[in-house]
Formats: sequence, structure tokens, C-alpha cells
Amino acid sequence: MINQKIVISGFGCCTPLGNSYTDIEESLREGHSGVKKINKYCTDTFKSHFAGIPPVGNFLMASKRQRFSHEEFYTVTAMENLLASVDFDSAVVGEHRIGCFLGVDEPVVDIQQTVNLAYDLSKVDGRYSNLGTALEKHFRVQDFIRYDPTNALRTIHSFIAFKGPASVNLGLCSASLQAIGTGLQAIRQGRVDVAIVGGISAKITPEHYIGLESVDIIATDDRLDPTALSRPFDMRRSGYVPAEGAVLFLLETLESCLQGGREPLLELVGYGTSTNASHIVKPALDSREMKLSMTRALSNAGICARNIGMVYAHGTSTILNDLHESAAICAVLGEQVAVTANKSLHGHMIAAAGAMETLNTLISLRSGYIPGTINLESKDRNCLANVLSLTELRTVDYCLKNSFGMGGLAASMIFKRI
Repeated sequence: MINQKIVISGFGCCTPLGNSYTDIEESLREGHSGVKKINKYCTDTFKSHFAGIPPVGNFLMASKRQRFSHEEFYTVTAMENLLASVDFDSAVVGEHRIGCFLGVDEPVVDIQQTVNLAYDLSKVDGRYSNLGTALEKHFRVQDFIRYDPTNALRTIHSFIAFKGPASVNLGLCSASLQAIGTGLQAIRQGRVDVAIVGGISAKITPEHYIGLESVDIIATDDRLDPTALSRPFDMRRSGYVPAEGAVLFLLETLESCLQGGREPLLELVGYGTSTNASHIVKPALDSREMKLSMTRALSNAGICARNIGMVYAHGTSTILNDLHESAAICAVLGEQVAVTANKSLHGHMIAAAGAMETLNTLISLRSGYIPGTINLESKDRNCLANVLSLTELRTVDYCLKNSFGMGGLAASMIFKRI
């Protein structure tokens, strides 16, 4: 199937910019930020009070045991929206020919829940006398299931039964673009006919922010408006703005798409990846892994650098990423290619970041414009890439999307307008 065209034929989402094509298209075109005050928990003891959160998910995290997690809530919402937007019958395709590949967060134990358990424990003669009762009070079996990173697969399976290959990717910031790439490869290799791909992340939690603030990698500059904190490639950038949500796609061959009466939305033409495992956060001094993922994507697509009309940058608003990514883009594609960085609008969705920005690519290519990078008021003179600060009407045929994760995991995908 390597010569068959692979397309996205449907999507569902739950994002800081909204849950529909219309909402996200308007935000991208007009530069409307999705960063808002965190209402999920009390932020009084934190430096950070704002994040990119889906409006429907910005509710108080229950102090008692709740029936679902935010990861489950976002996954269910995205799947409901996907199935509402596309006519898909798994029985027609065959469950054994459907796969699922996702980028997800590494599960983290709820610290408050664990502390509450510890406070309730009583020791008698060196042994806990009420361990069973305390565990029953503070934990359910479902809580332990949530510690399994494959839990999202089960949630999606409840909507679309699949018996083909399935996996979850814990590649942090590049996880969901790698998941989309895995789905592309699985269809090309003939292992599946249809793949559900994308990413889910729900890292706006007290536990996560304790760690992020302790290592000072997120933006906390209180001199700036909250919507101005995420500023990729700008001189005043000081860290990323965390975000969360879910974006899921239906991926299939063009032939399968048309036979099923579905509309092809975006073509996937090339995928490349690389790794620099020498440091947990610092890219290689020569941006080698970034250059390799981009050149491999070009080679996989069978096109030249001059064919790329737009780059959707990873653009985290951190000093190192933006500097190295700019250098890599210029080295591989030249200084003239138009670049946009949408984390300026919605923040960094970590495991769902690549999927969110793939959706942004789909919408902007179909709508005929390159979204501006908001908050780019004074571009870092060391970042030579042609980053656009304002939305520009332009028809682009090929777009290259980057996702670069902690641990040196680099992924690049090339999309073609349909």
C-alpha cells in the first residue's frame, strides 16, 4: 500500500481553542488565545495561575473520589465529536483491520489521594491495622486502572471496536505526532486499513505544576498579560505555558475514504524521526536530531525542500527549543520559508501537542491562510527563521510539522493540501 494516498477523513477534539472546526478556525485566523485562569484546583500557593484548558474541562477537580479522570473526559468528548462528524461503520471495514495509535501522558499517582491514605493509616505492633479499610476509603479499582497508560485504548475501543495493532507512545512532547506517524506506517505496510490516531493529555494538575515550577521551565512572568506568556521566538520568551486536551483522527487510504462516502480532509505524505538521547532537555549543539527528522520526512515524501510552503514549528517559547529549531529549519529549508508557532495561542499540550497542531495544519491549509504567531513583538535576532506574527492569506500545498520532545525525541510530518 506504500503507493496509496493516506488521508485524514475525520476528527474529534476537545481543545483550549474549542471543540469544533469553526471555533478553532476563528481562533487561528483572528489570533484568539485559549489561555485562561485555572479553575481545576486552587492556585493560591503557585506562581502559575493560567493555562491552556478546554472550556468544558476547566471544572474543579473533585476532592472526593470522582467517577472519571480528565483524560477520560477529554477522550470521550473527542470520540463523541469524531463520530458525530463522520459516517463510519467499523463492521464494514472489519474490526481486525482497524488499529489505534496514541500519544499519552505517563500516568502519575495522585499525591493528595496518597497523602490522605497515609494520614488515615494506623499502626498496631508495627503493622497497619486498617490498611484494607483505608484503601477502600481512598482508592477504587478504577484508580489503579488509570495508572495503566493503555487505558485510553480501552476508552476508544468502547466507541469503535478494533482488533488490529494498537499502542501508546509516551514520547512526551512528540508523542502524538509519532503516534500519527505510526498509524501512517501501519496503513502503508498493509497491517491495517484504518487507524485511529492522535493524543490525549491532562497535565494541568497540582502534582505536575509542583515539578514544573521547581525546575523553572514554565512561563510565570507576572508583568505580562496571561495570554501573552506563550511567545515563541520572541526576545521575552521565558518558558512554555502548559495546556491540555485531546485530538483524535480517522486515518485511512484515500480509496477506503471515498468508498465509505467520507470526505478526505488532509493527505499525509511523509514522516521522519530521530533521537538525541544525550540529554533530557538540551538539543544537540548542532540541532542534529531536528535536522534529521525533517530531512527524513522530505525523503519519505519524495519531495524537495523548495516544495514546502509553510512550517508548523514546535515553537515551545523556551530559549533552547526556539533557537535550535530556528537553526534547523533554516539549514534544511532555508530562511525564506514561512513559519508559524501556534503554541502562542493555546499553550503546550504535551502528549497531545503534535495532534493539536496537525489539526491546526488541516484547518489552515483548507482555509487558505498561514496563522500568525501572536505575542511575537520583538523576534530574537538569533532566530533567523521567517516566523510570521500576523495571519497571511496564502494557498500552501505542502506543510512540514515539527514535534520535538524531552529526551531528544524528534518527529516531523509533511502534509499535503487536498
